[in-house]
Amino acid sequence: MPSLHRRQYLATSAAAALAVTAGCQTSSCTPATPGVARWPQARGTPQNTNAVPDQPTLTAGGNYWTTSFADGLDVTGLAATASTAVVVGHIPGDHDGILTTLDIDDGTADTTHELDRTPTGPPGLADSIAITPVLGEYTEPSTGGVVAIDTASWTTTWTHEMDGRPNPPTVAEDLLVATSDHGDVAAVEVPTGETLWTRTFGDDRQRARIPASPAVDDNHVYITADGSAAQGIYALDRETGEPQWKIPGPAIPEPLVRTEDVVLASYDRYEIVAFDAANGERQWGKAMYGDDLFAPAVGHNRIFSADNATVYALAVETGDIHWEQDLDIAGSPFVVGQSVIVPTRDSLVSLHVEDGSEQWTMSGGPDGGCIPVERGLLYASENTVNLQTNCE
Repeated sequence: MPSLHRRQYLATSAAAALAVTAGCQTSSCTPATPGVARWPQARGTPQNTNAVPDQPTLTAGGNYWTTSFADGLDVTGLAATASTAVVVGHIPGDHDGILTTLDIDDGTADTTHELDRTPTGPPGLADSIAITPVLGEYTEPSTGGVVAIDTASWTTTWTHEMDGRPNPPTVAEDLLVATSDHGDVAAVEVPTGETLWTRTFGDDRQRARIPASPAVDDNHVYITADGSAAQGIYALDRETGEPQWKIPGPAIPEPLVRTEDVVLASYDRYEIVAFDAANGERQWGKAMYGDDLFAPAVGHNRIFSADNATVYALAVETGDIHWEQDLDIAGSPFVVGQSVIVPTRDSLVSLHVEDGSEQWTMSGGPDGGCIPVERGLLYASENTVNLQTNCE
């Protein structure tokens, strides 16, 4: 185990090294006040829609503030609600991590909480509780779990252990669903930490890998599994964890997305498919021709899907293509207002949802988390967290 002194040094250094700068990228821009955030987990909503279509549309804007952490500390993930951003980070090669809160209005840091386990992704937020996916103890690297920390009192309220590396959790009201790459799925009551049900995919010889965070609606938990004994899409009863329907098929490495009456599955390298959310019946499929098919975003009754070369705007009901735009794409698109924001190899590009026309480009895009606030974009780059806001 790392020494107590080393853990204290990590937490203290991260807190003491915070510095905030404010300003503008250009002299003609006065960045607007950021407003509030509604992005409490990795893909925004429990349905994994990666969208806040009812927020103001983002502009190129200017830098509102930058908060820097200690050298060598990388930001692992971000989430934000109301006026607070929660940041998780760690030093590569070190078993420990940190969790801290930043005031969205000015980037100042509150208490920095020491994690004695390595965080693996962004937290899920439920009121003041931040639930962070972490690896197992130092002596048990093949295990993991989630740790719930109350950011109002900075106390650990509960933990849930599981086999394997955990995905970012999905929070739906007072329910949290955690999954891992060893086939574990668990539903946990957020306020108490009570385990409501668990399920394991695979068999005694090989656990199935669950590669991504689940989508959750009022009735079901939707996951994908990849293994010799369990492979495909599964809809589990939200209350009991019992399977309700299954779609066998190739591995789906990206998160499922739940919207309107369908579940969207991104089959790597060749197709996006819509299945009926109630019974799993196939509704439509659309061929994709590039590699690395990313999970789509959904807003304005359209699906915004992307492979590594093209962004597509599709009709939810039929999969018909409204428009497409060629870019060198590096990650899943997300929707803010009337914009589709697309991470590319060296920038962020904003496209209009109606016709795919380019609105703006931010060069040197983020290499870490990237989430919207009401009038801006919060993103991580190495050991910094930055807020870019619209020009007034």
